[in-house]
Amino acid sequence: MKRLTPILALALFAGGCASPDGQLAAMARERLALAPDVAWYKHSRDLPVYDPTRETAQLATVISAGQSAGVPAETTRRFFAAEMEASRRIQWEWIHAWRKNLTPAPENPPRDLATDLRPQIDEINRRQIDALARGATPLSIAQLSTMGERFLPKKSLSSPAQSPASTPPVTSQR
Repeated sequence: MKRLTPILALALFAGGCASPDGQLAAMARERLALAPDVAWYKHSRDLPVYDPTRETAQLATVISAGQSAGVPAETTRRFFAAEMEASRRIQWEWIHAWRKNLTPAPENPPRDLATDLRPQIDEINRRQIDALARGATPLSIAQLSTMGERFLPKKSLSSPAQSPASTPPVTSQR
């Protein structure tokens, strides 16, 4: 059997990422990578991580966009609710680490949630809906949580499942 040339191997790898499933996973990582910045903003302003009114409205928005793109409402709801939950877990871990001095707080001022971070999240949401409409398999909360582990604070407690910060005071309903 012939060995793959580096160009062919790169093309095969890129083709896998270009699949709807590969794109959805890449966008989920992109979305979860914003969670520490969202946490810093919320922590700096003493805002709650979980805002049920905002999340309900956001879910309604993505469900409507998903239906317009031909994605079943329940598929869209399950995926985005899981993604929001994974993001909240990351945020709670960061805020817990800052409050307990397990990791130093950023020296820079937080990026603005309304004018900087949410527009980025909204754009990722639009691209994720497109991937779902093209047949991507929605990721589960377990998959998203595993992806999100790379965005947790380095000096956090050893296991997110054991950390009091990963147990929210209010949980989302599924």
